[in-house]
Amino acid sequence: MTEKKQSTVFAFIIITVLFFLWGGITSMSDVVKPLYEDLYDLTKFEGSLIFLAFFGAYGIGSLLYYLYSQSKGDLINKLGYKKGILYGLLISGIGCVSLYPITYLDNYYISILSFFIIGLGFTLLQISCNPYVAILGSEKSAGSRLNLAQGFNSLGTTVAPLIAGFLVIQYTIKDAAIQDIYLTAGILFFVFAVFLNFIKLPDYQSTEHVNLKGSAFQFSTLKAGMLAIFFYVGAEVMIGGELKSYLQLPEIGNLSDSEAGSYLGIYWGGAMIGRLGISVISSQKFNLIKKIVFGFLTIAITYLVIVLLVAIKTKVLDPQLAFNLNNISTGFQETFFEIYPILGFILLQFVVMLVFRESSRKLLALFASFIIAALLLAFIFEGQVALWSILSIGLFNSIMWSNIFTLSIAGLKEYTSQGSSLLIIMIVGGAILPLGMGLLADISNAKIGLLFPIISYLYILYFGLYGSRTKH
Repeated sequence: MTEKKQSTVFAFIIITVLFFLWGGITSMSDVVKPLYEDLYDLTKFEGSLIFLAFFGAYGIGSLLYYLYSQSKGDLINKLGYKKGILYGLLISGIGCVSLYPITYLDNYYISILSFFIIGLGFTLLQISCNPYVAILGSEKSAGSRLNLAQGFNSLGTTVAPLIAGFLVIQYTIKDAAIQDIYLTAGILFFVFAVFLNFIKLPDYQSTEHVNLKGSAFQFSTLKAGMLAIFFYVGAEVMIGGELKSYLQLPEIGNLSDSEAGSYLGIYWGGAMIGRLGISVISSQKFNLIKKIVFGFLTIAITYLVIVLLVAIKTKVLDPQLAFNLNNISTGFQETFFEIYPILGFILLQFVVMLVFRESSRKLLALFASFIIAALLLAFIFEGQVALWSILSIGLFNSIMWSNIFTLSIAGLKEYTSQGSSLLIIMIVGGAILPLGMGLLADISNAKIGLLFPIISYLYILYFGLYGSRTKH
């Protein structure tokens, strides 16, 4: 392996670890939201203000970045990707650490300022890391690398709720649990920034400023894709934020707070299964037989890892058993048979991804249809049917970000960077749409509230079938 190749592989590993870290902190909001609601006796609408601050920062930060780039040139191009990532880490770390002293003020509305700062840092990380992964190698394999990195991002969103759920039950004072969780996260970001500063990574920067005639808005697919990103992120946040409350309903799962937190890991783990699976199934390196075999093995191993993580948290750590091989093995077996209904949905996901691997549009439309059906089943039925229907949504959400993103910027050519920044602005959907769902849940209940995301998936269905078609 040449020195240049070793350098790019090492850089990809470092950035993939970073994807894991910020994925974990992102999903932590789903755990602390119900804590804040209990601590301050908040309504669902008021609890959703955490998402307004966090994802609203994406919209504001990306818009400011876009406006600056339009007049002064692309900032990341000038600074270099490494510095862009460093600044993103430092801002995120400041936001996490600031929650420690702010919590002593005993004011929920001041606390959400910290989530806004974390969101600003993550905005810079998104703008820096996604294109950086794409340029660390050939253009043909860029999509596969991004799916792999996103798979580790999903690993973070799977592991973090399990860790946070376990830590929370160890505290009698819940605001202290929030302080310690985010203080630890902030220190991790600072340590990672120091480490990144002292290692050598391939960097790309340019002082060239290209004046574009016209705007990316002239492309209808981009405009349709911006709305699709808005609705997708909003729907993912809405469901993740209300999932614990839904699973704890007596007529659904009647789960304890700890058990519901564990099942939240299964929901986010579904996204990891899909992203890692599609990165193999869509790879240009494999023929059909290898795609079937390697895709199946990837999905099976990923699923078993999720079972193991849930088992350790639920069957070993929660009951405070000795951390030994026998207890872990027993817990793994019990958990495997408890959550086996999800295997039917995983098989469906695998077959559909394999059949429609060459058509991003059809795959996106089909997965949106499955989620609409799952939401309706979760509303109409109770018990196990409703519980596993709602948890299966994580599986079918998996490919949506990458498919919507790539379909939206197809054919933009020199407008690609501009279009990408406009798409990132639309992450603000995660700030706005949960407020509507929270309001609906307040005036009715959590079960009726879960009908609200159907609007999002109906639009994504339209985008997959019609809105993503390139018009010349």
